Amino acid sequence: MSKKVLEDYNLGKITRLISAWKGKSVMISLINKGISNINFKVIVDGEAFFLSIPGSDSKLLNIDFTNKYHNNKICGDIGISPKVIHCIKAEELLVTEFITSKTPLLKSFHDSERISELVKMIKTLHGAKPFYRNFNMFTYIHHYMNILKKGGGLPKLLFSISNKIANLGQKLALYRGHLVPCHNDFVVENIIYNENQMFLVDFDYSGNNDPCFELGNLIVEMNYNHDQVNELVKRYYGEIQENIISRVYLQGIASDIGWSLWGYLQAKVSNLNYDFNQYAINRMERVTNKMDSVDYELWLKNI
Repeated sequence: MSKKVLEDYNLGKITRLISAWKGKSVMISLINKGISNINFKVIVDGEAFFLSIPGSDSKLLNIDFTNKYHNNKICGDIGISPKVIHCIKAEELLVTEFITSKTPLLKSFHDSERISELVKMIKTLHGAKPFYRNFNMFTYIHHYMNILKKGGGLPKLLFSISNKIANLGQKLALYRGHLVPCHNDFVVENIIYNENQMFLVDFDYSGNNDPCFELGNLIVEMNYNHDQVNELVKRYYGEIQENIISRVYLQGIASDIGWSLWGYLQAKVSNLNYDFNQYAINRMERVTNKMDSVDYELWLKNI
């Protein structure tokens, strides 16, 4: 597939699409074939740019390019993501600054200093201009479930908790009165560092959302323990409130449900050499264990 993409997006076509690059020295190389996008490094007269093209399954995964571009631009303008340089909507082609960086290790986000940095960036994000559209993980959950039903049935692990998932969706729907711009996919791979500055990348699933979803997604992706969850919430809200802590944990479960179903769907359609099925199972087992725990009932009561 990468060869076909390189053929489709050859130098001639790239320079035709981006008039500012006409007549300049342009070199393009494949960086990686991401999970949802195909990414390139483009050198134009010695200056590097990052070029991203949606994968063939982006529509199936409910990814909106206009939303991605709009939100990335907002965050680039306020300095928490690479700035958008060019956007060709007809081709769904996005060019941003190329920031030389290394993806940090998961454990590096476990200390207080790094949690403080994360909260600072998240609060800047949540205080930005409204994003292009709203994001509700339960909309994605239903979307993925419907596709999986048509494609051979839902995963067995889902059967025993389907009623609990519906109830959780109803409970969390009550907290959608105050939505803020959210990234919604705080995996380590979507955070990059350059000269001690933290940047967010990959706005495929960004949208206005309950801020507790952002924190809930973060705690499961970073594998935070109870003390780290408390510290995260205190740094964000200024105090620890049991109703907020409970909502963060519940939104973390909602995040795992959604990304698990996303994984089951990827296992059916993706050509990547990655065990999406095991990825999905691990997350759904984590959901089941949490929903079967005593804490889960307390969290539901507390919110």
